[in-house]
Amino acid sequence: MSDTEESAVTPSRSLSIAAIAFLLMSVPFFIFGLGFLDSKARIVLECKPGGPCILTRAGWLTEEEVGTFPLDELQEARVDRRRATRGDVEDLFRPVLVTSRGDFPLSYEWMTEESEASRVTRSINRFRARGGPGFTIWHDHRLNAGRLGFVFTITGSLVLAFGMWLSFRASRRRREEKQALG
Repeated sequence: MSDTEESAVTPSRSLSIAAIAFLLMSVPFFIFGLGFLDSKARIVLECKPGGPCILTRAGWLTEEEVGTFPLDELQEARVDRRRATRGDVEDLFRPVLVTSRGDFPLSYEWMTEESEASRVTRSINRFRARGGPGFTIWHDHRLNAGRLGFVFTITGSLVLAFGMWLSFRASRRRREEKQALG
């Protein structure tokens, strides 16, 4: 072999180092991606006839129960308002469940329509005052919250695939080097 042919071939050691680097580089992408995918952006309040009300939050991967509230623990439901600042065009609204244990937002994202948030609070306050049949209210914003998680996870998968391809090339090149030596 001449020097030009030999220098065109990447040694197995360099390929192995690159493969390890890409395999390790994929780990943070998966950690952040899975973390963002599990943003608890689906909030469900299920009230059974006469109580109790069960509040749960879910992401794409897991679900957790925030609490079970007997009817006497429910104090009210209100609409929180975030005033428009210079960069915002309009005020934003979010329904909140007020209990003896604290305040619990019933939507992951702020809403642009006050009527949408008020409709939720009216239902809860009516149920609290009169009882009546049960109901379920939910807001599912997982798609918006999970977009960044999808991007990180897909990027991590591509980096992992490239690292595995480099590993395959390194092992194949190592076999070639061993055969050439004897």
